[in-house]
Parts: sequence; C-alpha cells; structure tokens
Amino acid sequence: MPLLVKKYGYPCFEKVRQQVEKQYQDMPEAFKGHFTFDEDGKAVQLRLPSETKKMIDRFFASQYGR
Repeated sequence: MPLLVKKYGYPCFEKVRQQVEKQYQDMPEAFKGHFTFDEDGKAVQLRLPSETKKMIDRFFASQYGR
C-alpha cells in the first residue's frame, strides 16, 4: 500500500494503508517482521524460514498448551 499511496496519492489508498497498519499492529509478535517489500514491490525475506516456523510454532504451542 505505501507504494500505491506514494505513486497515486488517492485518499482511499491512504485509508486502506491505515487499516492494514492497524491490523498489523494488532497481530501477535510471532507473525510480524518475517518479510517486507522493497521499493519495486518485491518480497524481501527478513528471517530464515526455519526461524519463522519456530516462532509461529511457539506461538501456537503457547495458545493451545502443547
């Protein structure tokens, strides 16, 4: 969304970007910071897949007592 807001500046894009940001902030930490997008819109991995899996597995284990 930031790319669309920057490129086109439509108020509806900004509104959606704000909603997405709110939803992201409301997510558990285990689901954040695994990837991002570069200025060309390409996905950039921030963590190894094995690290991501461990974080998410620990989250669900803590939620369901495994």
